[in-house]
Amino acid sequence: MGKKKLELNSKKLRASIDCAIEWLTNSGIQNSIGNKNGSVNAWYDTKRKRYSFIYSEINGYFIIMMIFLFKQTKKKKYLDLALKSAKWLSTYALHKNGGFKCLFLIDKESPHAFKQNQIYSFDNGVILNGFVSLYKITKKTFLIKNAIKCGNWLTNYCIDKNFYVKPVYEISENKFFESDKEWSLTSSSYHTKIATGLINLYSVTKNKKYLNYAKKICERSLQFQTSKGRFISFPFRGGTNAHPHCYSAEGLWSVGNFLNDKKYLNSSYKATKWIYSQQNKDGKIPRLYFNEKKIYHERIDALAQAVRLAFLNTNVNNKLRINISKIEKLLILVLKNQNLKTNNLKVKGSFYWGKTSYGKLLKHPNSWVTFFSIQALMMYENYNKTKKKFFDSFDLV
Repeated sequence: MGKKKLELNSKKLRASIDCAIEWLTNSGIQNSIGNKNGSVNAWYDTKRKRYSFIYSEINGYFIIMMIFLFKQTKKKKYLDLALKSAKWLSTYALHKNGGFKCLFLIDKESPHAFKQNQIYSFDNGVILNGFVSLYKITKKTFLIKNAIKCGNWLTNYCIDKNFYVKPVYEISENKFFESDKEWSLTSSSYHTKIATGLINLYSVTKNKKYLNYAKKICERSLQFQTSKGRFISFPFRGGTNAHPHCYSAEGLWSVGNFLNDKKYLNSSYKATKWIYSQQNKDGKIPRLYFNEKKIYHERIDALAQAVRLAFLNTNVNNKLRINISKIEKLLILVLKNQNLKTNNLKVKGSFYWGKTSYGKLLKHPNSWVTFFSIQALMMYENYNKTKKKFFDSFDLV
C-alpha cells in the first residue's frame, strides 16, 4: 500500500505529466525543418537511433492534444504547434480525393512501408476531429475547408449502404479492401471515432448529413457489442483487442455526451465495466481475448485508455462507478513505462509502447501512448482535486 501512495503522490504525478509534455514539445517528435516541418513522428527507435515514420493519424491526435493543453494552460504555444501540424497535413498528406494518406517513411526499412499508398478511414475521423476543434479556436479557414473535404470523403465513399465503414482505401488500385488478419483492417465498432469527427463537423456546419452518418455509424457499432459489454474486434473470429475495444467506447462516449444520448453513454459504460471485470491481481487488463483465453502482455495505450474511460463514465453526480483502486493499479503500470532515468532528450519523459502479444518489450518512446498517458494522469489528478469531470466531447485524444 505504501508503494502505491509513493508512486501516485501529487508531486510525482505532476512531475511525470510535466516531463511528458516537455517531451512532446521539445524532443524532436514533432519535426521542425524542411518539408517535414510540423509533422509528427510515430515513435523513436532507440536501437536504430532514428524516427520510424510520419503518421497522419498521430498528427490528428497531436492537434487534439495541443488543443487540450491550450485549454488547460491558455498558453498560445500549443496552438502554434497544432497549426504547424495541420498545415503539414494539408500540404503533404491530403489526397485529391479528400482523404489523408496514412504515413510517410523516415526509416526506409520499416515493416510498415506498405501503408505508404493507403488511406485509412479511421485515421481520417481522428484528423477531422482535430481540424474542426482547431478551427473553433483559431478560425483559420483552411482548417474548415479541408475538414469538409475530409468529411465528404468519409460520408460519400467510405460508408456503404448498410452503414458499415470501409476501413482501407488502396490508392494505386482505386479501391477499398478489408481483412480479418488485423483489427484495423476490419469494419467494426472502433469506427465510432469517425462518428466523433463527423459530429464535431456538424457542430460547426449544421449540415445534418454529418449528424445522420455519425448516428448510423454508432448504431452499426452497437451490433458488435455483446450483452456483457465486450466489443468484438475480429468479426469473423469473435475475439477482442483491448485497444479498439476502448476506441469503440470512447467514440460512443463522445457522441453520447454531445447528443445527451443515454443509449450510447450506457454502451460506453458497459464496455468500460467489462474491461475492468477482466483485470487480474497484478492490475493488468487483457490486451487480447479469444474464446475465453486472455493474453495479459500489456500495451500501455490500452491501459491509459481504460483509465480515461473510468473517469469519463461517471454518473450524473460525477461519482466514479469503477473502483478507484482498480484505476490506480493501471496508472502504476502506466507510470512504470515512462522514461525518466535518462538525459537523452529524445527519450526523457516519453512512454513506451509496451509488449507484443508474444510478450516482447518494445522500448519505443511512442507519441500516441504519451498523449493517452498524459490525459489519463491529468484526469486522475483532476479527480483528486475537484471530483469533477472536465472533458469536452471532442478533446479525447
